[in-house]
Amino acid sequence: MKKLIKEPLIQFLCVALLLLLGERLINADAYAYDQYHIEVDDAVLLQYMQLRAKTFRPDDALKALQSLSAEDRQQLVDDYSREEALFREAMALNLDKNDQIIRRRLIQKMDYLVQGFYDEAEPLTEEDLRSYYQAHREEYKKPASATFTHVFVSSERHSIEEAKAMAVDLQKTLNAAKVPFENAPRYGERFLYNRNYVNRDDDEIASHFGEPFQQQLFALETGDQWRGPIQSTYGWHLVLLVKNSPAYIPPLEEIASNVFADAQREEQQKIKRQAIEKLMAKYQISDAGGH
Repeated sequence: MKKLIKEPLIQFLCVALLLLLGERLINADAYAYDQYHIEVDDAVLLQYMQLRAKTFRPDDALKALQSLSAEDRQQLVDDYSREEALFREAMALNLDKNDQIIRRRLIQKMDYLVQGFYDEAEPLTEEDLRSYYQAHREEYKKPASATFTHVFVSSERHSIEEAKAMAVDLQKTLNAAKVPFENAPRYGERFLYNRNYVNRDDDEIASHFGEPFQQQLFALETGDQWRGPIQSTYGWHLVLLVKNSPAYIPPLEEIASNVFADAQREEQQKIKRQAIEKLMAKYQISDAGGH
C-alpha cells in the first residue's frame, strides 16, 4: 500500500480529487443556484410552444410568439417554468426509471419530433397526383347505389308458396292502379327495415335483404312498373325501382382534394419511415432468446 501511495499518478489523482471537492464546497451556493435556476428565452419558448401545439413549423411559432401580449408571454413563461421545475424534481427523484408510462410518453415525443421532417418534403406536382391516382384508382371506386321502394309479404307469417302467390296478386293491383312511389306504404306488410331506399349503397341493400335480392334488384330496369316478386331473407318483395347507378371510379378532377390529401399523407409516412430507419441504423439488435 505504501509503495502504491508513492506512485506519482496516484498522488496526482488524489490531489485533483481534493481540489475538486474543495471547489464544490466553496462554490456550493453557485451550484445550488444553477440547479434551481430556470432560464427562459425566446428559443426556449419557441420550442415549448411547438411541443404544446404538436407542430414543428418554426416560422409559425415565431409569429405566434411575437404577437403575444406581455400578459400572455408571462403566462407562457409561468407555464414553462412550472413544468420545468416539476420535471427537474421528478428526475432528481429518479421517477423516470422503469416507468412504462414515461417510456410511452418519450416514444410519443420522439414520434412528434420525427414528424418535423415533413417540412422537407417536396411540394406535390400535378404529375405526382395523377401518378398516385392511377396507382390507387380502385380505392376511390364509388359503390353501386339504387333508389327504390318496395311492398313486402312475409314468408314467416305465411308459407313461402302462399306469400309468393299473395305477392303476385298484389303486383297486379299495384300496376293496375299505377301506385306511385309515395303511396307504397299503404300496401303490403310491415318490413323489419325501411320501406323507401334513396341512393343506398349495394352493401347496405345486401345487408337488409340478402345478396340474391341485391343482385336481382340491380339487374332490373327503372321505370313506373312494379317488378317482382323478388325473394329476400324475410319473404317476397314487389319493387318500384326509380334509380339504378352502377359502381364507377370518379375522374381525378372530381376528387382532386381527396387524392391530394391521400398522396400527401403517403409522402409524409414515407418521410417518417425513412427518418426512423435512419435512427435505427445506429443500433445493433440482438435477440438473446432467439434460436
